[in-house]
Amino acid sequence: MSGGNFYPELEINDHGCLTPAGPLELEKGEKILRLDAWIWQDSSACMSVQRVFPDRTSWKITTDPHEDHVGPSFKPGAAVAMALMVVETAMGENETYHWTDSVFLYEKGKPLEVLQAAAKSSAMV
Repeated sequence: MSGGNFYPELEINDHGCLTPAGPLELEKGEKILRLDAWIWQDSSACMSVQRVFPDRTSWKITTDPHEDHVGPSFKPGAAVAMALMVVETAMGENETYHWTDSVFLYEKGKPLEVLQAAAKSSAMV
């Protein structure tokens, strides 16, 4: 069965937004037509679409911080990510796949391990 995921950690870029990305699993002969991704955290959201797929094993959407981002900058910590992928099967039919993941956001240039340890210790309080 086809599908995908988000990478478990996503970097907050210089614009306070994200570059959604993750691995893909496709059946032989399938062609991806589009992949829509949404990530949200409190009052921040990133909504974007990818239509060109140079790699069959992963996906990555370069977002426009003015068009694809809503609300304040993302903050390091947990967020929710959801995607919908439309594929054309080897038989020429369209099928859809969706997934929802919990992801961890981190600031560019900051050690990820330190941020994750801080998030875990604050969750225990």
